[in-house]
Amino acid sequence: MNIKLKQWFICMMTVGLLTTSSLALATWGHDDDDDDYDHNSLTVCERSANKMLRSCRNEVKEEYFAVTAMCINLGDAEEREACFDEARTARSEDKELCGEQREARNNVCEILMEDRYDPEAFLEPENFVEEPDDTNPYFSLKPGHTHVLQGVGGDEDEIVVVTVTDEVLTLFAEDEDGNPIVGVNCRLVVDIVLEVDDDGELEAVEVTDDYYAQAKNGDVHYCGEVARNFEDGLLVDLDGSFMAGRDLAKSGILIKAVPATSGDESAHRQEFLLGEAEDVIRYVSVNADQEEEYEGEPLVNLNYPCGGECVKTEEFIPPEPEAGEYKYFIAGTGFVLGVALEDGEPTGEREELLCSGTSLDVLDDCNGEEIIDEDTRDLLCELSPVAFCD
Repeated sequence: MNIKLKQWFICMMTVGLLTTSSLALATWGHDDDDDDYDHNSLTVCERSANKMLRSCRNEVKEEYFAVTAMCINLGDAEEREACFDEARTARSEDKELCGEQREARNNVCEILMEDRYDPEAFLEPENFVEEPDDTNPYFSLKPGHTHVLQGVGGDEDEIVVVTVTDEVLTLFAEDEDGNPIVGVNCRLVVDIVLEVDDDGELEAVEVTDDYYAQAKNGDVHYCGEVARNFEDGLLVDLDGSFMAGRDLAKSGILIKAVPATSGDESAHRQEFLLGEAEDVIRYVSVNADQEEEYEGEPLVNLNYPCGGECVKTEEFIPPEPEAGEYKYFIAGTGFVLGVALEDGEPTGEREELLCSGTSLDVLDDCNGEEIIDEDTRDLLCELSPVAFCD
């Protein structure tokens, strides 16, 4: 090859490589920002929903390639092909769910009329009491308060025990120089879900350490939670855990002391860590009766009737677009009934209050019944010594 031809060849190769690299960079840059189309017309909330769509799709791809990498290592050809078929089906279903989640998040943006979610001002120490108590009529934070719930109509029988401890976690704020200053006191409330196993014994499904602060106006703020999830009695993950101020997580309001059903106070976030903690609450009525039915059967708590004086809420989670729950609260008692929803309709499953009291003594006499026997008390103590061990 003569010198001129060689120089021409090298030049063209260089141009080709540069062009390819430039196209790749341009494509990569565009791909990274394609969720921000029509940037100026979208709110921060809507742009966040688009970015979570992209995150979800990437997770679906990652899971698909990880599973198919395992599939190709199966020796049997039929098993291998079946593995690929399952992976492709799961990928298709998961991609569809990603789109449904974005739609649900956009619906939240519309309901909340929200742009950027930035509630740090809510956690200014001067806005909160030092010792959370029972000021909020719908959610007591007074140490010792205990209530027992029962799951009805599901695949498994469930008992839920919730107790307020005297433990307090202080979330520290920072001054302009980044130095820690006195923060907000968050009361520890332990929530344990027990399920009847195949042998008829109760075993743990979920043990949650919830942390709540109480504003001076009585609103209960959600500082964070540590959720321990179990299967067959073994700890499997901490999904759903978050703590305000860590990993960009932010607090929300669990329930207001004076709910409103109209205006910008009629709905709000309870927690905020996208992909992990996105619960939203909407106040439906402040003078409700238990009115839902399933296949002609009323879904009510006969021991705690509303008499037209319940606060009724709807709670939903964008990552689970089809799921939701109506909840009923009685002033001075708190939560009395939860009705599970799918696509806005009752599923027949509900959670109802069995009894409540000012101490753990209510576990020995739950409205005249022994719901929690000695073995279950020992299990509760084992799962959360700080809450249930004498």
